[in-house]
Amino acid sequence: MKNPDVEFCGYSVPHPSENKINIRIQTKGTSATVILKKGLEDLNSLCEHVLSTFKSSVKHYKKSQQHQETMEVGSD
Repeated sequence: MKNPDVEFCGYSVPHPSENKINIRIQTKGTSATVILKKGLEDLNSLCEHVLSTFKSSVKHYKKSQQHQETMEVGSD
């Protein structure tokens, strides 16, 4: 997902043993804080969609497996 108001975005980890990251956001006039918040909200929505799709697929798979096992038991 690309935001047209962002010229550059990057991050760095100063040291692996430190629990810190540095984030740099260069914008075309919009506040970097606003852009970061919007990006995190978009990321959260994307993660929720992926999780929902995954759970739905697992449910569908389990149903198809149960159906297949029922068919195999019935053919004995």
